[in-house]
Amino acid sequence: MFTIAVASLKGGVGKSTVSLNIASTLQDAGHKVLIVDLDSQGTCRAWASVAADAGRDGPPVIAIDGRSLRRDLARIAAGVDVVVIDTPPRIGAEVRAAMLVADLVLMPITPGAADVWALRETVEVFDDALTIKPELVARIVLNRAGRTALSSVTKQAIGALSIPALDSVLSERVAFGEATARGQGVVTYEPDGKAAAEVSKLVKEALAAMGGES
Repeated sequence: MFTIAVASLKGGVGKSTVSLNIASTLQDAGHKVLIVDLDSQGTCRAWASVAADAGRDGPPVIAIDGRSLRRDLARIAAGVDVVVIDTPPRIGAEVRAAMLVADLVLMPITPGAADVWALRETVEVFDDALTIKPELVARIVLNRAGRTALSSVTKQAIGALSIPALDSVLSERVAFGEATARGQGVVTYEPDGKAAAEVSKLVKEALAAMGGES
C-alpha cells in the first residue's frame, strides 16, 4: 500500500478535485483505492454519495478523525493498494498527520499571488514533517491553469521553492466540474477528453516520483 496526501493550507485550490480524480484514475487502472476525507466540508464524501445514488462504481470514501489517522489507517486500509487523503485547508493536526502517514504529498496551487503565499506555508509544514519522516516525497501541482500571464508568473514563483513541481498541469476545464457533479472522475466521465489525459499523465508522473508504476 502507498498513500498520497493532497495538502494545501489555502482553500479553493482544488484539493478535493485532485484527490477524487487521482483516486478514480488509479481505480480505473485496476488498483484498489480508498479515499480518506479529513476535510469538514466533506466534498469527497458528497461526491461518493452522488456516485452511489447513480449506481456508479467509484472509490469508497471514509471520514477519519485526523488525530487518530496515524494509529488507525493501516488497519482501516487493509487490503487496499492506494490511499488518497483529502486534507482540510488549515494548519493543524490533520494536515501534519496526513503528511506523516503519506509516501507522497501533492500540493495543488492555482494561479495567483495569494496561492503562492499559502503554498510557502504548506511547504513549511512539510519541512517539519520531513524532520520526522526523511523519506517523504512532495510535488507541487499547478491546477486550473490557463494560457495567461498569471499562470506564467505562478509557474516562475513555484520554481523558486524547494519542492519541485510536476511537469503535468491540470487546466481550467469544464469537464472537471461536470464529472464531479455526476459523482465521477474525468477518466470515466470523458475517457478520451483532454482533462482525462491530463489527470492520467499527472498520476503516472506522481507514481514515478515515488518509484512506482501505474
